[in-house]
Amino acid sequence: MIHRSKARTPSRSRPALMAGALAPLTLAAAIAGGAQAKVRLFSFDPADDSTRHVAGQLTFEVDQRLMFVKVLKILSTQGEATAILKPVGEEVLGPGGLSRLGGPQGRERDLYEVEQTAEGADLARAFCPGSARVWLAFGRVSEGRDVRVLALGRGPGTGPARLCRTLAFSYHGEWRIPQGQPVRDRDLRVPKFPY
Repeated sequence: MIHRSKARTPSRSRPALMAGALAPLTLAAAIAGGAQAKVRLFSFDPADDSTRHVAGQLTFEVDQRLMFVKVLKILSTQGEATAILKPVGEEVLGPGGLSRLGGPQGRERDLYEVEQTAEGADLARAFCPGSARVWLAFGRVSEGRDVRVLALGRGPGTGPARLCRTLAFSYHGEWRIPQGQPVRDRDLRVPKFPY
């Protein structure tokens, strides 16, 4: 179901082969190629009891580009919930932004608002009970890396956001997506998917 990355053994001839393969590639072509979106699905296991209780195993659907990764959705790997995320600036959190809530040395700098669709609202309530608006601040999401997510919320009033909880996840693997086919969220819950 989920593909785990395998460590590769370095090869002495590899740099020469790579240099030969990259020689004709211009900077403009590299930038253009890197600018194209590549949707990937990374699965994560809860790394502590608190995260296991609140979130369980999650899959993050990401748009990976050359210079950045944008989280598009959170999918409950074992449940029926999907939350769509929208990137926002940290000014929505009030004075001090992410530094106030996650600490000045915090690595969770990619901020998203959880859209209040039916399933998104359910996940938002689980992550940040009593909040009218919920944001998630991610550390770097990439293949093979564990990640922390700060769940931030604000009640019905207009005060500053508060830190609801810190979620810790261990990298589990990557879903293999069939080439050229869009992935429907419900397919992730079919035992035989991916092929």
